[in-house]
Amino acid sequence: MRTLLLTGFEPFGGEKTNPSLEAVKLLDGYIVGDIIVKAMELPVSWDRVAPLLKVAILEYTPSFVMSVGQAGGRAKIAIERIGINICHGQDNYQVLRSGESVVPNGADGYFSSLPVESLALAINKAGVPAYVSNSAGTYLCNFALYTLEQLIRSHALPITSCFIHIPYLPAQTADKTEQLMPSMSLEAIVTGLRAAIDAVAHTQLEV
Repeated sequence: MRTLLLTGFEPFGGEKTNPSLEAVKLLDGYIVGDIIVKAMELPVSWDRVAPLLKVAILEYTPSFVMSVGQAGGRAKIAIERIGINICHGQDNYQVLRSGESVVPNGADGYFSSLPVESLALAINKAGVPAYVSNSAGTYLCNFALYTLEQLIRSHALPITSCFIHIPYLPAQTADKTEQLMPSMSLEAIVTGLRAAIDAVAHTQLEV
């Protein structure tokens, strides 16, 4: 069996839950073809994400990595095309980054090595709205995508990766003041992520 490492973040920004973590936990152990999913929690920490990803890659030797994160305000699942070499914002541990590089003297950006257009199409075919996004922001989600692709390329690892942003859960929007804040049910999120995983498996089977 090959492993697909599926990561989700802990809650942040005052939220009590993070749908990315809840969704990936539900997919832990999912098997499709010769691929098994291993779920992993990531902290919202500038200092800890990269070391934890390195350890996980050494431990699980995955063929694929899909990282998932919450993007409040988005109405659809977003497959991120590119991660950029910038950090901005304060994490859960009061560490502030104000435009520093993810990797000093590193490439300006890295494209996702999984086929983002195909993944978005597969999710849409499963009945869950999705699209390809051209900006993962500058917070920990972008950091995870850039870090993964930098690790893969700098060490010539036989891994492909991507980052997927998901909307708020409905319960998270109840106390939001913004009118018509979009959300998505956990069931729909899991359905969308499963469709993306299935697409990866089927593509590999056809090669």
